[in-house]
Amino acid sequence: MSADNSRTNVGEMKKLVGLIVRDSERLLDQHVRLLRSELQEGSHAVPRVIAEMGAGAVCAAVGGGLGMLMVVHGLHRFTRLPLWSCYGLVGGALAAVGTGLMSSGARKAASISLLPRETIGALREDARWIKNQIADATS
Repeated sequence: MSADNSRTNVGEMKKLVGLIVRDSERLLDQHVRLLRSELQEGSHAVPRVIAEMGAGAVCAAVGGGLGMLMVVHGLHRFTRLPLWSCYGLVGGALAAVGTGLMSSGARKAASISLLPRETIGALREDARWIKNQIADATS
């Protein structure tokens, strides 16, 4: 192998590695844009959703409070139990239901993942591609 051939091979390898680096930078830039897009997509709706949930919670609390007063007084009227014991029975039932709902919600919240899965998958795929390109260029 002559010195000219050797220089040509080194020059071609440098050129190939340079192209791979440039393509890798372009891919990384695209993934950063994808990540931003994924994060922004979910964050735009958050304020409106929070406002709706807050208004709904207030309405539900007021309605629930009035409904529970009705249940307590209905229980008192039909059972002739003292009013304080009717409040205790209804309050205890509500506490049990509330505890069950909070426990269920905590289990569901623990299973929520906020990772941008598409971006991570694409980055892994690109890392494999870059590794293969470099291996092909050096062999």
